[in-house]
Amino acid sequence: MNLLQVKNLSKKFGNLQALDNVSFTIQKGEIFGFLGPNGAGKSTTIRIIMGFLHPSEGNIEIFGLDSVSYAVELKNKIGYVAAEPVLYQDWTVDDHIKFLVNIRGSQIKASADKLKKILDLDGRKKVKQLSTGNQQKLAITLALCINPPLLVLDEPTRGLDPLLRATFHHLLREYKKAGGTVLLSSHDLSEVEDLCDKIVIIHNGKLIQDTTVSRLRFNHGHKIKAHFTDEVPNFSNIKGIEGLIATKYTVEFKVKDNLRPILEKLSVSKVEDLEITSASLEDIFEEIYK
Repeated sequence: MNLLQVKNLSKKFGNLQALDNVSFTIQKGEIFGFLGPNGAGKSTTIRIIMGFLHPSEGNIEIFGLDSVSYAVELKNKIGYVAAEPVLYQDWTVDDHIKFLVNIRGSQIKASADKLKKILDLDGRKKVKQLSTGNQQKLAITLALCINPPLLVLDEPTRGLDPLLRATFHHLLREYKKAGGTVLLSSHDLSEVEDLCDKIVIIHNGKLIQDTTVSRLRFNHGHKIKAHFTDEVPNFSNIKGIEGLIATKYTVEFKVKDNLRPILEKLSVSKVEDLEITSASLEDIFEEIYK
């Protein structure tokens, strides 16, 4: 089931084309990664999804409803964490939770208190006394405690230490297991590898990849390093090999094609040591953005 569908989305700010004909869909129950460098158009897309901006062309449907026409109704079904959360500086953590309880109902209080404990958040402190990471924890608490069917997260782990980041990842997995859906924009590629079922990559306002992490890695090849007890066999005539470096007893190269011909050649060679690694997301992004 398509829970969120972005169709031919474009956005202009004067002469600046921030988004250019972007389309993708998110299925119910997915953790969906939305990736790209700074200025690629991620936050603009998210602001349109949230109804803070109107598209120049195209549209977004969430739960089958147009994101512009039904912006108010849809906000009741979405938990949102902004890249830089806007919080009331003179309010305490508990003041924010009380305010949300008054709007959403007393049933969310227990969930908010549980999240506050899990994330080690001091309810008595005012926002202006909180570090960036603790402000982020408050924003996460407010988004998750309402148990929305959709979470939209723009750099949600910014400022969190590695231990709390792992805790947050656990919370997202539990949320997904309960049937929730996540749109996750992140610069942390290890986070994307760890969490996301599917990803899209945006660059200069255009969608350039719509895939899974495993498929993206496969399409961008493997690195082969081998050490032989005898002279290195000839790999240069095998299709798809790039960057071949060979000495008398070692060989190193990258291959973007089928591994079978290479494995067949290795199987009849005197291999002493072999290392086969898929491309990391860092390598892939560096290649994509060249």
